[in-house]
Amino acid sequence: MPSRFDRRTALRVVGSSVALALAGCGANRGPGESNGSANGTDTSTPAPVTADDVAFEASATEPFTADHPARIRAELRNTAADPISVFTGVTPPFTSYLSDGDPDANRLVLVPEVPADESPLGWSDGTDRISETVESGCWNATRDAVIEEMGAYTAVAPGEALRQRYAVYGYQNESCLPAGTYAFGDDVTVHRGRPGDDAPESEATFGFALALADDGSLSVERDEATIGGDDGSE
Repeated sequence: MPSRFDRRTALRVVGSSVALALAGCGANRGPGESNGSANGTDTSTPAPVTADDVAFEASATEPFTADHPARIRAELRNTAADPISVFTGVTPPFTSYLSDGDPDANRLVLVPEVPADESPLGWSDGTDRISETVESGCWNATRDAVIEEMGAYTAVAPGEALRQRYAVYGYQNESCLPAGTYAFGDDVTVHRGRPGDDAPESEATFGFALALADDGSLSVERDEATIGGDDGSE
């Protein structure tokens, strides 16, 4: 069910499960035979994903103009030698669309550039189309954002990347946003291998800050990614 996006939330889907059927091994082993699997395949548990296995980047691609809002791009690249799987919302790699801060403070909203029927964002007027105002090159979303809380695993091959572009709007501001820094952060789940593989999961946090200058120009500064194990340790 859609939920009002009044504050930053982690997009998680609970209750997904994958059943893995493991073939049985022969019970009769002679002296000196190994205790491994019958077909000799490696049954060791894959190592958890670390910060060395992924590279997150965020960059500004277009400025605010009279014709369109500013745009940024986020990218998550698999730098490991093995496939990895990433659990996020429906527009990976970044699915936390509202900047951090008080609900009543000046904030930004990221609108992923996907077809309307694939967008996780709706608006409080019941439409899929963003309600916007444009004044002196300042683009503002004028309705409450509503988000579909869905997610899925996406497999990323070695050397490949997840990429997504987002339009940048002021969020329910009556005029141009003041110059300043607007922070975004997102929590995702990653593990080595493909979706459904039995591998340790790690929680990863990716983030960046959008710096809005007095002249309306926009720049992006990426935060250092953090990745921990199931217990949250680094």
